[in-house]
Amino acid sequence: MASMVRWCVLIAALAWAMVSYAQAPEKVYYRYVNDEGVKVLEDRIPPKYVPKGYEIVSMYGEVLETVPPAPSAEEVEEKAEAERLRREREAYNRELKRRYSTVKDIRDAKRRSLAELQGNISILEGSLSNIRAQIRDLEERAARMERSGQTVSDSVLENLETLKAEVEEVKAQIANRQKEYDQVAEKYDQDIERFKEIQAAENRPISTSSKGSP
Repeated sequence: MASMVRWCVLIAALAWAMVSYAQAPEKVYYRYVNDEGVKVLEDRIPPKYVPKGYEIVSMYGEVLETVPPAPSAEEVEEKAEAERLRREREAYNRELKRRYSTVKDIRDAKRRSLAELQGNISILEGSLSNIRAQIRDLEERAARMERSGQTVSDSVLENLETLKAEVEEVKAQIANRQKEYDQVAEKYDQDIERFKEIQAAENRPISTSSKGSP
């Protein structure tokens, strides 16, 4: 009976040992490239080589995991810029969908905005024509005074200078409004094209068949 008990205890001890061995963590090694460009395999990796990437290898030579190199400063910056552009594009898409329901809505908004800008340009052009007419009148008066032997008055000369300065100012305003007109027209055209892309993406049917199916 005693021998049977010892035998059972021995079997239990062996079983526990086998379980403990099976659960013990497998020893791993690290393979990295040192400063001389040589691949090194060690049971630990110096901290300075970690950012360059390395491989975790089992004791049997099997690659268990490959850790890629840490991104460079340029790559981090490029990734951040790409993320910023993605967020801006998503916000742009949301704003388009919030403001418009159809492409016609955008075209109507474009027509209204351009009509308002063109009205401002027309007003400025009318003012420019009026100022030029005043300049012609003053120049004719000055010419008549000179032909009659009179000295052109300082007030006439000062008015001419003032009106000519106003001409340049109004011309600059017209150029700015025309530039704004072109920019607004281009922006609406971009909105139309992007809205079409959004609609096409949302209306695109999703295929449920596999590539290999007939």
